[in-house]
Amino acid sequence: MSARLCAGVDIGPDRVQLALLRRCGQRAQLLRLDQRLSARPLCRDGQVVDFDALVLICRSLLDNPVCQGATLALALPAATLTGRRLVLPAGSSEVQRLAQVRAEMAAHGASAEERVLDYRILGPQPASPADVQVLALAASTLAIEDRLALAEALNRSLATLAPEDLCLAAWLRDERRADQTAVLRLDRGGNWLLHGRGPAHNLPAQAAAGGALPLLASVAPLLKPLPRRLLLSGDHPQLGAIGRAFVKYAGIDAQLAPIPSPLMLSSAIAAQIPADYQLALALAWEGMA
Repeated sequence: MSARLCAGVDIGPDRVQLALLRRCGQRAQLLRLDQRLSARPLCRDGQVVDFDALVLICRSLLDNPVCQGATLALALPAATLTGRRLVLPAGSSEVQRLAQVRAEMAAHGASAEERVLDYRILGPQPASPADVQVLALAASTLAIEDRLALAEALNRSLATLAPEDLCLAAWLRDERRADQTAVLRLDRGGNWLLHGRGPAHNLPAQAAAGGALPLLASVAPLLKPLPRRLLLSGDHPQLGAIGRAFVKYAGIDAQLAPIPSPLMLSSAIAAQIPADYQLALALAWEGMA
């Protein structure tokens, strides 16, 4: 049974953001947006470094009557994930596929002792009906354990622990074709590009810090084939200028990611929601799925 009330919590290096959604049929009502800033680092490269401070901040966000009974939705940061596209036999069982994924990921350095492995079926392999395309994912065991412990400390049911990149892209694309809409996340919590159905490309911090043109030079080789649209999200202060640079120099329809249609908002209110709240909204939406 899907949750009717869910709090999406986006944990950044020095801030935590919350989006509270209530399901109304096939759409969602926004009940609350809020954030807390921390004077001390909470996370570094996606790993929690001050668990006690994180618990206190999350409690202060959730200690509100409107959050009563809400489930919790958390993200696995892209920096803690490793993904690879694989082609596997379509007739394999789930156990056989997982064994194949483990073998392939181990060959690329993803140790089963330090990583939790999973996969998502993307669809049939073109021109090879006997095979399927699979997105193999390796997630940091420590990152998972910290977020499970956080939900327990907050005494909240965990509705989802979602890969940040896949969750945000599914929300922002809003049923648009994945091969035609790329997502660029520029945020102090991490920088990445997702083109197609994955895996995401993690970008170095200096690429986003150097301005629009150096970033364009870093990202352009990854945009092949060229998408029709590029959606930008995150707390980078120059998102608008970066989008204009992609339009001018790469010929891509680049824009700040709009609020998707499942959220019941007037266009005037939607335009006032900061772009950096999109991940918290995406988590809350997935948590109600």
